[in-house]
Amino acid sequence: VNHHRAIDIKNKKDDDFKKKPSKKALVVKGFRFGASRSFSSLNSSSSRSSDLSTFRETCAEEDDDRRRRRQKRTKTTNSFLLFVNAMFLNAEPAFAREILTATGEVFQGGPTAPEGFDSGANFVVVFVTVLLAGYGMVTSFENQAETTEAATLDRVSKQKEYMEKYAGKSGRLGMVSSSIMSDDGDDDTKSEEDGAKVLEARGCVGVVKVLSEETCRELLEHINSAIAKDSEDRTNPNFGNVYSRKNRFDYKLDLKQPTVRKAVKEASANLRQILAKTCGNRKIGGTSSDENQIELLELAALVSDPQSSRQPVHPDTNYRQNLCAVTTFIALQDVSEAMGPTLFIPETNTLEAHKSFQENLELGGPTLLKPNVKALLKTGDGSVFDSRLLHCGTENVSESRRVLFYITYGPKNAENPNRGFSTIREEFRGRYTLEDVCA
Repeated sequence: VNHHRAIDIKNKKDDDFKKKPSKKALVVKGFRFGASRSFSSLNSSSSRSSDLSTFRETCAEEDDDRRRRRQKRTKTTNSFLLFVNAMFLNAEPAFAREILTATGEVFQGGPTAPEGFDSGANFVVVFVTVLLAGYGMVTSFENQAETTEAATLDRVSKQKEYMEKYAGKSGRLGMVSSSIMSDDGDDDTKSEEDGAKVLEARGCVGVVKVLSEETCRELLEHINSAIAKDSEDRTNPNFGNVYSRKNRFDYKLDLKQPTVRKAVKEASANLRQILAKTCGNRKIGGTSSDENQIELLELAALVSDPQSSRQPVHPDTNYRQNLCAVTTFIALQDVSEAMGPTLFIPETNTLEAHKSFQENLELGGPTLLKPNVKALLKTGDGSVFDSRLLHCGTENVSESRRVLFYITYGPKNAENPNRGFSTIREEFRGRYTLEDVCA
């Protein structure tokens, strides 16, 4: 109470000071803006001397006032530091009483400063202050993350409701192999070359047996083992960013590991023709058919554990005129409906689709009305898609972990805003091409 009284007294004095014009101001005003008879009265030497003396006295008084206010501010600051010191360093109770009862005049109930109040004590005070500030920042970031996650869940819920109500039931991603392409259970005889055409036209295509079952089994064992070692620290740089982080994460793989290198080489060789005709095609963003111009951009595993939440519909790359990246998700185990397969909305890798999606706040509109498909993959099968295509991971309501091994390639000269922070270990970024990997 006394402390607040002291503040009130100080504020009142400051207000009175502001309202009352100073003598110095009046004298200067007289010199500059006085009436003519004021000037005539100042013509005599005695008047000038008198006014000059008054002016000097006024300046001296104001200097004294400023000095007193500065001393009072210094005294208040010191009192605060001494109070903090008393609180945190167990200073004498009398000293604490001295500060708490200050009302402009300090109650001399104890020593003016506690014994041992030196630079070391100041350091402790500063350290505690910084520590509390850091704690506040961490709490703020946590609250912000919770708010962002809540907003994401709300967006997912509205998207899902809209799509289920108006777009209808999801179909199944069409698959291509060396001899057939099946779409929603119907078989059509088409060559493997059509895989690149389907990818260009629809933005996504499934490919059968990108990896052998043996390679999948070895790689899955390696990934689970590596994640188990690093999982205690999710700030580890081997973990990448991902939408909807509840039980879902990316894990960057080490290309120097024999198991990983074997899988990358096998998958890249089986996708070679599709990649060369998309990433290497000048008409859709490539530079040439030369495989040394097709860059490895991403190398990771996408893990979705039981009870992972659905992601919002999104593109990996916002629209640009030319293709800049092609990603392949390869199932390391069978992916059932309950395990949360990836959902794709074909033909949304266009300017019109992106514009409509954004104009409708990513919650509805013609883009989300398009028929969508899910990648229900067998072990070793892959889903290949343009990074501009709208897609999302669905919720895993099974009791099994779903692991997708994925690689991304893109033309070296493409306009790719994600090149600098795509999901790949820094030691491998920008160092490998399709030609290098397949060698």
